[in-house]
Order: sequence, then C-alpha cells, then structure tokens
Amino acid sequence: MKRPKKLVRDIVYLLTRLTAFVISLTPSWFHSIFSRFLGNFAYLSLAGSRKRVLFNLRIALGKEKSRSELSRIAKKQFAYIYLGFCETVKAMKWSKEEFSKSIKIEGEEYLKEALAKGKGVVGVSAHFGNFPLMVAGLTFAGYPVNTMIREQSNQGMEKFFQEIRRKIKMAWIPKHPLSVSLKNSMKWLKKNGLFCILMDQHSGKGVKVNFFGHPVLAAIGAATFARRMGSVALPIFSLKNPDGTYRIIIKEPVKLSKTDDVRKDIADNTACFMKIIESFVRQYPEQWFGWLHRRFR
Repeated sequence: MKRPKKLVRDIVYLLTRLTAFVISLTPSWFHSIFSRFLGNFAYLSLAGSRKRVLFNLRIALGKEKSRSELSRIAKKQFAYIYLGFCETVKAMKWSKEEFSKSIKIEGEEYLKEALAKGKGVVGVSAHFGNFPLMVAGLTFAGYPVNTMIREQSNQGMEKFFQEIRRKIKMAWIPKHPLSVSLKNSMKWLKKNGLFCILMDQHSGKGVKVNFFGHPVLAAIGAATFARRMGSVALPIFSLKNPDGTYRIIIKEPVKLSKTDDVRKDIADNTACFMKIIESFVRQYPEQWFGWLHRRFR
C-alpha cells in the first residue's frame, strides 16, 4: 500500500506545481474563471468533501437559509479556495508596493496601541479570506508577525508551501515538535511580536464551547498564550473584496477574564473568541474554509 500512496502524493505534487506554473504566466481575470471552473468541478466530483461542507452548513445555518442558498455558499467556498491559491502564487512576485495596493488594513490603530504595551499581541484568527496573504500583508506593513503551521504529510507539497511562504516573506513556526514550537511562540510574544493563531478547527484537547448553538471542542492556544504572557488579544481576519483586493480587519481588544481560576478563565476566553469567529462566519459564510473540516461532531 505504501507505493500507491506515494504515487498519489507525487502526482498531487506534480499537478500542483504545474498549476502554479500556469498561474504564474496568466493574468488575474483568468484566475477568477479558472477558480470557478475548478470549484464547480470539485463540488460535483468530490462527494465526500461536498457532503461534509453541506452537513456543516445545515447544522450552522440550516434554520436561516434554504437548501439552494446553502448549496450556493458551498460552491462559492470551493471556488474561493482555488482563487486563494492562485492569488498566493501570484503574490510570490509582488513588490512591497503591490502588497500595499492589494491589501488594506482596517483597525490598524488597535494593533499599534496593543504593541505599544510591550507584552506581545495574540492575533485571534480563522481560516478566512487568505490567511498567508494576511500575514504577509502585515509583514510588509512593517509589523513583526508570526504564526504556527502544521507540516504537510506530503513532503513535496510541504517544501512547495515553504517556498511560497519564503517568497511572500511569511514567517512561521512549525507545529512539531510541539514543545519546541510552544517555546518559540512564547519567545516571539516576549519580544513584543504579533502571533496570529488559527483557532477555528476541532481540537481534541480543547474546551467545550458553543458554536452556532452546538457544542464543539475549541483550541485553547490563543487564550493560554494571552493569559501566560499578559498579551493583548486582538481579533484579526482577512476578507476578500468584490474588486479582487483584500482587507485585513482588526477589531478592538478582547476584554479577557482573569481570576484565580485559571482553567475557567481560559475556557471563558476561548468561548468569547469563538463567538467573535461565529459572527464573522455569519457575515461571510462563503469565505470561511472551516466548512471543509469536521467542525461539528
């Protein structure tokens, strides 16, 4: 079984590299058409992914939206995934001026005020818009930004994604080994950096919170770092605009609970973070890639 699996991984890697090469040679208007085509193809052909997305959508938004509306959101989400890949590949050759033109920051004053406190900033974030371009955009704007990323099991794909991150000046800390990544993350915050954490996926070691009225397990990393390091917690999200540009939305600092009960504080703060993420998902459901994951179990 090992050989067929390796063959599949090699084919996926080669197809991805070929697609990236084609993207690098084609104009932006083509990427939108190409992404819609691939998104519709994926929606129709990847039955398992389609069923998972629609299952999650029905649980979260089924009482508010019709089946046709949920189907439309699912198709748009698939297209956004491919479009995000296209734009990230193109960004490998962007200049600082192109980043500034393509990515605008809203609520930048909150970030400046938080960094002025000197204890680091925990960016509460999720798989919205284009997370790599969000980190890169903040970096090109002059902010010390880092994040934690889980390595791909496909070594070829992992090397390719690392190449993309380096080209767009995106700093990251490998998730494994976990003890090392946690130590490096705290060092970054201690140096008064911004550490963005994606916390919208299932976490088996997380705490139970309500998400769209359903109990889910949420990661406690953001709440734990903010508590331990005394850092400000800022909601930070990336969203795509109708004109093809992106905006980084930074919201006001979250008022964190801090009592003698550390576990309860972490649970309460995590629940607060997830409510903020839920509010963004409700506003921009087609731009949240969490529908692809087993969020509701």
